[in-house]
Amino acid sequence: MSSSNAQLSEKARTNLQRNSDLRNRDSKFVSIQPGEKVVFLFDPEKIEPVEREFDGKVVQRFQYTVKDTKTGREKIWTVSKRLSEQLDTFLSEGHTLLRIQRVASGKDTRYYVIPA
Repeated sequence: MSSSNAQLSEKARTNLQRNSDLRNRDSKFVSIQPGEKVVFLFDPEKIEPVEREFDGKVVQRFQYTVKDTKTGREKIWTVSKRLSEQLDTFLSEGHTLLRIQRVASGKDTRYYVIPA
C-alpha cells in the first residue's frame, strides 16, 4: 500500500483499533481523542491540585480520579482550570456520572460536559 489515499483493509483497521485499545487499557491516565465521547464516574473525594509545565511555564492544573464506565478501570485525568470549573459545577450538584466529548485538538481543544 504505497498510496497515502489507499483504503485500509478490515483486518488492518481491526489491528490498529486493537493496538489503540491495548495502549489505552494499560495507561493509568485518561486520553480522549478528538471527537470521542466517554462517560466517567467521578469521585469528588479524589481531586487534587497539581502543577504542570505547559509552554515552558508552571501552571495550576487539577487531577481527578475517574472510573472509565466501559472498562471499569480507575484512571487519572489532569485538566485545566476552566474545565475543572465545569466539572466541579456538576459534581457540586451531585452529578458524578458525566459524559465528556472532546472537540478539536492542540490549543483549540475543548471539552463538552453533561450529566450522563
